[in-house]
Amino acid sequence: MPTTRRQFIKRGAGMVSLSLVMPKIWLSSARAQAPSDRKILVVIQLSGGNDGLNTLVPYADSNYFTLRPDLSFRDTELKDDQGRPTLIDNQFGLHPSMGEIKGLYDTGKVAIVNGVGYPSPNLSHFLSKDIWSTANLNGGAGNGWLGKYADQSLVGKSDLSAVNIGGALPKAFFADKVVVPSISNFANYTFQTDPRNQGDRFNQLNAFNATNHRTFPEDSFLSTLAGTGVDALAGAQEVADAVARYTSTVTYPSGTPPRGNQLATALKMAAQLITTVQDANLLYVEFGGFDTHSLQIGSTQDPENKLIGDHAALLSDFSEAVKAFYDDMAAHGLAENVVLMEWSEFGRRPQQNASFGSDHGTSSQMFIIGDPVHGGVYGQQPSLSQSGLDGAGNMVFNVDFRAVYATILDKWLGADSQAVLGSRFENVGFLG
Repeated sequence: MPTTRRQFIKRGAGMVSLSLVMPKIWLSSARAQAPSDRKILVVIQLSGGNDGLNTLVPYADSNYFTLRPDLSFRDTELKDDQGRPTLIDNQFGLHPSMGEIKGLYDTGKVAIVNGVGYPSPNLSHFLSKDIWSTANLNGGAGNGWLGKYADQSLVGKSDLSAVNIGGALPKAFFADKVVVPSISNFANYTFQTDPRNQGDRFNQLNAFNATNHRTFPEDSFLSTLAGTGVDALAGAQEVADAVARYTSTVTYPSGTPPRGNQLATALKMAAQLITTVQDANLLYVEFGGFDTHSLQIGSTQDPENKLIGDHAALLSDFSEAVKAFYDDMAAHGLAENVVLMEWSEFGRRPQQNASFGSDHGTSSQMFIIGDPVHGGVYGQQPSLSQSGLDGAGNMVFNVDFRAVYATILDKWLGADSQAVLGSRFENVGFLG
């Protein structure tokens, strides 16, 4: 029986380096696209459960201040580091660390879908991530929603049509017919040889090529292994050549040592691929640290300072990184071709805890960013009154996250959202 490429990956991934298995000769098979035809989606996962109430601040709701006497922001406090207000209307304002996102919002390029969640929410990081990744409320079983889209729309296209930037492949990309590569950094996305013997690299490459160019029985496992190895070596070199051609007038933020702005690093990699590989149209990045149970604001020396602390730093990194990426796309003439979608597995509880933090909650919001977006706030702020919270004291969602996915699938990617999601969901309205 012939060995398929997917069977090879399943059977042989433990035998060779993942960075070697995944590539193919992408660029030589990339089909030319006029810029107006490209529909690029970049998904940003804020891992850990972002605190939506302090991201889109309901400063006009007195219940917010009752539930969060220390964490809450009043309208007079909603100003960026230049002193410019981050209020967006008479109900909401953005966190003071999000000045760059506020600037994009003011020009109509940011849609904020408020009150997002799903029925019978799960407060486990792992299970809730699986539910969001698969769009399956039954324990998050099955393939990912982006994997299902790839099986529907990307079969037979370049293997760089969908790319994960980072480590392990997110479940959102699990598929049956398409294998999505994960690239942690371009320097390591190459044939790996012993770093202690750099002078022997040429000999090892020759040995690898000689071994894999031998003749094997047709459709055998060894033939598949050898062929994939040859394609991997050539493909990795072509990717290196492509991203080496990337130039930009935009400087991505480096962030604060020692952590740095990891999202900016990932989005710059996404930009390198998007601007040099025409088929790189579906990209995924994950940015962690949002499980802010303590020191969400302040520090041990200054515990009540709401302008510092873990959440402020994370939202600053998010805001700065997204603005740099947007500017990069605009500088390359691709701003009309790119939509970013941000999600997190859940929000935080409305009530602050005793450690200047917030615990696992339910409803939050999603940000959809880009020139094709109809900006504004969609959905409703869930009630913060005692009678409006659920039995556990959490907010009750009013927009199913799958409706956001459906809107992007139908209105941006041109896919059949019902086939991907298993049901029909409303158009939220943030895309034409």
